[in-house]
Amino acid sequence: MKIFLHTILAVSLLTAPVTAVAAEPDDGETTVTEDDSRDIRENAVVIPDGDADDIDIPVPSFIRQRANTITLNGSDPSKLRQAIKLSNLKPVSMLLIGDSHVQAGINAGVTRELLQYDFGNAGRGLVAPLRLSGTNEPADYYFQSRNQWNAVRLMNASWEQSVGFTGTSIHPLTSDSQLFIATSEKEDYNPFTSVTIFHRGQMTVKSVTTSEGKPVHFRSVPSRDYTHIILAEPVTNVDIDFSSAGDLTVYGASLESGRPGVKFHSIGNNGATFDTYNRIGNVGQGIAPLEPSLVIIALGTNEAFGKFDSAEFTRSIDRLVKNIRATNPDAFIVLTTPMECQRSITTSKKVRVKGKTKKGRPRYRTTSVKSYKVNTNIAPVRNAILDYGRRNHIAVYDWYEVAGGAGASASWISANLFAKDRVHHTAAGYRLEGRMLYDAILSTLRD
Repeated sequence: MKIFLHTILAVSLLTAPVTAVAAEPDDGETTVTEDDSRDIRENAVVIPDGDADDIDIPVPSFIRQRANTITLNGSDPSKLRQAIKLSNLKPVSMLLIGDSHVQAGINAGVTRELLQYDFGNAGRGLVAPLRLSGTNEPADYYFQSRNQWNAVRLMNASWEQSVGFTGTSIHPLTSDSQLFIATSEKEDYNPFTSVTIFHRGQMTVKSVTTSEGKPVHFRSVPSRDYTHIILAEPVTNVDIDFSSAGDLTVYGASLESGRPGVKFHSIGNNGATFDTYNRIGNVGQGIAPLEPSLVIIALGTNEAFGKFDSAEFTRSIDRLVKNIRATNPDAFIVLTTPMECQRSITTSKKVRVKGKTKKGRPRYRTTSVKSYKVNTNIAPVRNAILDYGRRNHIAVYDWYEVAGGAGASASWISANLFAKDRVHHTAAGYRLEGRMLYDAILSTLRD
């Protein structure tokens, strides 16, 4: 088994003093500003990971392995357990929904591979046109096109077109278009025999070929929310030519192997919150064709930057959970708490210097230094999720506690598991997170 992944690393924050001319402050005045890190959280940068093929994932001593379980809170996982018992006959679908911690696919990739090693590989599952939308994409698939598209992302202030359950959408600017969808060339174990393209509007598939130009016999089965393309043979890439009537918006695709086992889908959007997914309005309906037996919602980090309102946050959780449950009544839902992270602090000191301005006024210099402190909103976010789960009988995976609880961020920094921004992880950190989530899911499946 090999995993080919990337890590999210935000643009490095300044640590050296920065000087600027200030306008007549009091001599020696010092101000402290908490940065919201919005640009870092919504525009992550992807860099290669040299240890990406290492699946031997050590667990540091500060990880609280005894806490690495899913607390049921009175919820019933029996349907999920029954589905996994029959996974040798019928594929089991699982879905992880999250923010930038999920978008790059590192933690989900580890969880997927380990579950598929145990229960069988039913396919790569959901892929989204993230790169076509102008953002980072997981390294184990390609979603490309030679045509021009109008793209919209979840975190855009306004949407020119509908945004689907994946949090992104692309609209072709021509009536005849093409999509190239593939698993990574480095992967040798992930061929697929069908492609389900999720979309709104009309799509008519005209031809399917491989990247070498070899025709692939197919059968196209249209539906209201998707087009299911059944292939005559397993492939690792397809070039799909199709026509549309001007109303088409594509949200993503699911790649399936036609074999039993596990499909572990993931949906991640940089900067996402419960509210931004609620803004889509029909996430539950969108994921319904995936027939998920397990839905894991891993959000909360972004809500912890800025003013936090526990009551409003709880209402946002409830809205998304109910939206998903309404159209996926058999899905076992798990909420995940965010682990402790840090936020940057800018300390600015204004001091008088020699000379005067052109207007004859005293000249000042501002020296700014960035440092970090624990984001104190993370703990209330975690507590709100735990409380919601207890009161509403929704299972909770307390990643905050598993990762090390209060003070965990310092341990992760020392172990090189946090990225420089102290919000995201390094690739090793995400692989560790994916391994721990796999262990927790496995424990729930076998209890």
